[in-house]
Amino acid sequence: MVKITVISPDLARLGKKMSDLKDDGFKKEVHESIRKVLPVIHRDAYENCPKDTGILSASLNVGFEDETTGYIADGVFYGVFQEEGTRFIEPKHFMRNAVNKNFPRVENEVTASIKKKFNQ
Repeated sequence: MVKITVISPDLARLGKKMSDLKDDGFKKEVHESIRKVLPVIHRDAYENCPKDTGILSASLNVGFEDETTGYIADGVFYGVFQEEGTRFIEPKHFMRNAVNKNFPRVENEVTASIKKKFNQ
């Protein structure tokens, strides 16, 4: 099984600054931003994963570990071999590419929310 966790050091630093300001809304903003983007990441991973039998693509799921950590995972043991490759299989990087492509949207959404909050 492959599980890619979405964590941003920049958002973590910003979260620390916001907690120093006693602003409890930061985690909610991050959660909402990740929640909006996870379905897009899932769609891209689904479109680009190998579909010989369809089991791997059907097993893809998204969720949250906590308020600010989202993930995308597959539910089959051989997913890691398709993602990372072996000496006989070329790596597909279908999940990593989906996360890398769409993660800037999370950061943009959080930044926009915070700017809006401070401009009130």
